[in-house]
Amino acid sequence: MKKKWILMLAVVMLFAFTAGVVAAPAVQEITVNLATDIKITLNGNAWTPKDADGSTMAPIVYNGRTYLPVRAIGEALGVKVDWKQDTRTVILGEAAVKPEPKKEDPVKEEPKKEEPKKEEPKPTAELAISPTSFDYNKNAGADGDIAITWGSATKITGITGSAMGGALKINLVEGTHYVVKDNGDGTAVLTVKTELTSLLPVPITMVPDGTELTLNIKFDKGEKNFIIKVVS
Repeated sequence: MKKKWILMLAVVMLFAFTAGVVAAPAVQEITVNLATDIKITLNGNAWTPKDADGSTMAPIVYNGRTYLPVRAIGEALGVKVDWKQDTRTVILGEAAVKPEPKKEDPVKEEPKKEEPKKEEPKPTAELAISPTSFDYNKNAGADGDIAITWGSATKITGITGSAMGGALKINLVEGTHYVVKDNGDGTAVLTVKTELTSLLPVPITMVPDGTELTLNIKFDKGEKNFIIKVVS
């Protein structure tokens, strides 16, 4: 049997809610057919949709399409059905949950790289000799070593000697009267050889004790004096 229903009855059958729910301004009045002759099976078994009060519900047909009551269908399939009045929304299953705003990871500050400390330039060493004098035993003569700190100098250019207030003057020859050994670390060793005594006008044994021979050591940059004192 076919009957014409107004919109409110159609929506009641479609959503299984109260008549007040469908009385919204957006609802349009239409003409539908109540199709009581349509049979429904659920999982292979005959099934009849029923309202919450247990009354039988029938599909409706509109414009060649068949509409079934959503609540009865949802509950039969184990799907939760709900209605949100303020937004007029049918909710199937769980309501949507608004995602929480994603917390942005705090920006990790890169550790500041410490700039390597600039090494202060080491002060340039000054030209120096050590010791500045030694005693020469005229009866047991021996070579004498003098430590040199080059400073800004790089070599010895010559050595002269004087004694007796300048009355005696001598010139030393490298390799014969003295040798220089560079240590390669800004220092060197000057060895004054006993052959130096051959430059004296008399044998060294005849030189009075306490006589001083002053050596003037000339470098390519600077000069230093060294005193040899004759002793017995």
